[in-house]
Amino acid sequence: MEGSMDVKLSIGEEEVGMNTSIKEEVHEDEGGASLNNASVTARTTKQQDPAVYAAARKLADVIEGTNVGNINSTIQTPAYQTDSSAIFNFRGLPRGSLLHIAAATGESNILELLLNHVDPHLIVSQDDWGNTPLHIATKAKAFEVADMLICQAKDLPNVENILRIKNNHGNTALHEAVLARDARLVSHLLSKDLESVYLMNVHQKSPLYLALATGNSEIFQILLSHSLDPSRIEGLPPAHGVVARKRYDLLSVIFKKNMKLFTMTDSGGGNVFHLAAFLNRGHVFTLLRPETEYLAREQDNNGDLPIHIASKMGHVALIEKLHPVSRWVNGQGQTILHVAAKYGREKAVRYILRHPHLREMINERDRDGNTPLHLAAMHLQLSSLTTIIYLLLDERINPSLLNHERLAAVDIALNHPLRDARSAFAQMLLESMSADRADLIIRKPETRDKAYANIYVLFTHGMKDAINTLLLVATLVTTVTFAAGFAVPGGFNGSDMASKDDRGMATMLDNRMFQAFVISNTIAMFCSMTSVVGFMLASIAADHLAIVECLIALVALAIALPAMSVTFSIGVTLTVGKLHRLATAILILGSIFVLIITGALFSLYHIHRLRPLRPLMSRFILAFFKIFQHVHFGRLKRRKNGEQDLASPPMDGGDKD
Repeated sequence: MEGSMDVKLSIGEEEVGMNTSIKEEVHEDEGGASLNNASVTARTTKQQDPAVYAAARKLADVIEGTNVGNINSTIQTPAYQTDSSAIFNFRGLPRGSLLHIAAATGESNILELLLNHVDPHLIVSQDDWGNTPLHIATKAKAFEVADMLICQAKDLPNVENILRIKNNHGNTALHEAVLARDARLVSHLLSKDLESVYLMNVHQKSPLYLALATGNSEIFQILLSHSLDPSRIEGLPPAHGVVARKRYDLLSVIFKKNMKLFTMTDSGGGNVFHLAAFLNRGHVFTLLRPETEYLAREQDNNGDLPIHIASKMGHVALIEKLHPVSRWVNGQGQTILHVAAKYGREKAVRYILRHPHLREMINERDRDGNTPLHLAAMHLQLSSLTTIIYLLLDERINPSLLNHERLAAVDIALNHPLRDARSAFAQMLLESMSADRADLIIRKPETRDKAYANIYVLFTHGMKDAINTLLLVATLVTTVTFAAGFAVPGGFNGSDMASKDDRGMATMLDNRMFQAFVISNTIAMFCSMTSVVGFMLASIAADHLAIVECLIALVALAIALPAMSVTFSIGVTLTVGKLHRLATAILILGSIFVLIITGALFSLYHIHRLRPLRPLMSRFILAFFKIFQHVHFGRLKRRKNGEQDLASPPMDGGDKD
């Protein structure tokens, strides 16, 4: 009797707690007439009576066995007859309430049996993951169980629509049905409440978008078959998801069935053509028809049109498709040439400058008065040197145009710090191609300041010093490789040779490694000599010619240095060829440092393309150390074994005479 009193007392305390919690959540417009028990958070095990928890846990195990007879017999026992309400309405189980467990079995007869004993509001209760029994039923693809729960919840007063309740992931029952790929259940849930198709989860995905993520076109067609209002769809636009996943068949379906859905924009204001231009989805533009051409003239939140996005990414084929139907200026007053020059898209710049109509953009100014050349000079870290060269070589370019800050492109470039050789050459090229800027000194008297007026002088002197340094390096390489050509490994045959044809020939002439030595030395010799001539001409030529000559000389020197390193490695290997291990070690070391030298030289121009070489070089070095370790310790081991053999007495007594 005392145990029974404890059970009743704990139930009474739970009811009091429930009433207090719910009263805080009931709105005044509902008048507080009804208590929404489903809004109460499940109590932990420690807060429940142990006897009630044990009885509920035992009944849950029986329910999972899906035997209705066993469930009935368990319910009829005295322990469950004493106070069945506390047991049946218990929500502290690891998997939620008994209704959650029954829904997971998918057995409608078990659920029907429990519904006769539980509080009706338990139908909309949520477990620790926020799932209602309907969520669990849809995950289990239990059609009859889901239908029964929907019908029961419909009659509950002042309770949120069970089909719109979200779990902790923001998923409604319709979301879960889509994830379960159950087309029949999806269709049934839609027939009960179409509103849930508009709701998004925490990942900003509506059921329609989620159908794309699961790749189930049948469910997508079912969701799309209803008359949807695209303006009410929350989260990510479904048409954008179709484009991102290259599901062009579904995009055509959207285009035919619901044009408003096709024209939806994302949070950045971009439509499907903006996204397609960014991702280079050319197939999407087959839908660029008279009724959709206006989308190509719409701006996103940044003021960009699809053609500007294509220009920003360098997609020339899309520029060609869009320019007949698109406006040429974006929200900042920039043409597609402005954008291509800003982001250093060489192919796009070259295409625009060769186009009979688009090339007229070359001297156009944006709202800040900047021409494409101004923007290229502003963004030297993004714009490649080739882009600036393309612009300056065009006969229509006027490099002396000033923006609203009264600066020419060269003035902007000279204000940038010299980060690398590319920036230096760009600044020199702009300076050499720009007209006399004496009017700048008139407009800005501060330019008469000695420190500012001598910027170009200091810059020129710096470049001259760099050219002289490189000329010295190239000369040294030429000297060394020239000497190596007449001091080859092994020397030459003397006059005492029997055959006159062999006199004066290299002794290792038939050796393949020697032939490689001669080839690499010849390459290094002539490339270094070419660079010497190039740097000599650059030191005395005009600025714009000096740039071209420097570039040619640098390329030649970049080839000569690795070739000279290869020559040295092969030469030393040939001289120690009898000691195979030493020759192998030298060859491996030489290969490693040739890679390092080559990477260091070309990193000035293509450092982003050398990333795949980094793990390769690391593995190369690791392999070398493993080989060295194996050879070194193997040698020590053999030496140690040899010493032991010398110290040990002979097996047969040895010294006996």
